[in-house]
Amino acid sequence: MQGSLIWFQQHVNEHVLFYFIAIYALGGKPFAIITARMCGLNLFLFVPLAVLMDAAQIPFFYYIYGHAYRSRRMLRFSEWLQRKAASTEKKRAAWLKVFGRLGLVFFTMLPLKGCGVWSGVLFARLMEIPIRTGFLLLITGSALASLALAGIGEGIVYLWGAIR
Repeated sequence: MQGSLIWFQQHVNEHVLFYFIAIYALGGKPFAIITARMCGLNLFLFVPLAVLMDAAQIPFFYYIYGHAYRSRRMLRFSEWLQRKAASTEKKRAAWLKVFGRLGLVFFTMLPLKGCGVWSGVLFARLMEIPIRTGFLLLITGSALASLALAGIGEGIVYLWGAIR
């Protein structure tokens, strides 16, 4: 086990960008940023990279949520999905509407499954926020979440050093 960890550390240092993108794609932003910090990587490069990777997703999800469910093939699936998610979305949307745009930023910041950019775009559309404003709010939430995750990673490294 120790040999595989050493091998991983050596290869991470050789191909840092590739491994960060792969970890981001497979494990998500929280796992990628905390792993990058624990491996001793330069977060001045990887936190903005994580925010840019989130920013690249936002127009795609705006398009998907706006156009994909209008096709005839997806109409049945869309109706079924809307019926299944209606009660949950109404509760979440009501909670977000209470907090307004600030609620959208906080929702995007949460490092939990079901929160983040994908759901943030959905709720921005439900709250009828214009695309430009929604993009700025989602990027703000992503940047604040990335900084918070970098701080959590720093705390883990500090505690690990104190324990050793």
